[in-house]
Amino acid sequence: MTFARRRIVVIGAGMGGLASAIDLARRGCEVTLLERAAHPGGKLRALEVGGSQVDTGPTVFTMRWLFEDLFTAAGERLEDAIELQPLDVLARHGWLDGSRLDLFADLERSASAIDDFAGKKEADAYRRFAARSEAIFNTLDHTFMRREKPGPVSLGLSLGITGIPRLAATRPFVSLWRALGKTFRDPRLQQLFGRYATYCGSSPWAAPATLMLIAHAERVGVWSVVGGMPRLAEALAGLAERQGVHLRLGTGAARIETDGGAVSAVLTEDGERLKANGVVFNGDVAALGQGLLGPAVVGSLPDRSSEPRSLSAVTWSM
Repeated sequence: MTFARRRIVVIGAGMGGLASAIDLARRGCEVTLLERAAHPGGKLRALEVGGSQVDTGPTVFTMRWLFEDLFTAAGERLEDAIELQPLDVLARHGWLDGSRLDLFADLERSASAIDDFAGKKEADAYRRFAARSEAIFNTLDHTFMRREKPGPVSLGLSLGITGIPRLAATRPFVSLWRALGKTFRDPRLQQLFGRYATYCGSSPWAAPATLMLIAHAERVGVWSVVGGMPRLAEALAGLAERQGVHLRLGTGAARIETDGGAVSAVLTEDGERLKANGVVFNGDVAALGQGLLGPAVVGSLPDRSSEPRSLSAVTWSM
């Protein structure tokens, strides 16, 4: 595909919008990035609570290598843009009965904590769970998760005939909750690891057991961003601008226009018309089907407004 001279408007300066803008700009596109908010990052932001900045949304940094690849492809280094501190405690959990459980970057330390928390059998179950999550992660990392256009066909071709057992082991047809029920007997542990489905707004009763791979992604490394998570968004915004992206904060998109079935322009909320050969929409996909970005793109996705909305979490910042 020829990228040079293409005018692309990216709507939404969340992580996906920022990454898309960076990649398109370094490939020669003329990119304008629109963001209605006064700051980049989308859900990645901070609130002032009691005189302190509290991260609300993502609070820790994982899968560092993806961001390193993004910076490297653009000719820069992630470590020059933000300061990261590795975390020994991955997560701290508490229940209303007063019980507490910490999970650690070190697998055996976590197993020991679970032994004290729920007994030796559950600690052994955790070791098996960790091994399965690592195997699923390794199967899908380069064959699916890092592909530009992942799908069942490309996944099958990547693994080949000999990879069918590995593909079956990712457990795509078993719910996460069912898999956890067969792994752990303690309901608190089932609840704890069931949270991985909520990371993408899904239900552990409906989402595939494949999502247990998130456990391995966390064990590989969790970091805190010195200065708060918004520093990551600021670093990506800075990288985007150095690649030539026109970042327009405080500017929302009102309508996507088409001509002959192809994108022709984006109309901003203040009435400015930006000519475009293409649009990357990094907002709620339901907005397209509901016509919130104009009638021209209503048919691009089905209207799912009658379906229940997903909820990832309720967060208290204090």
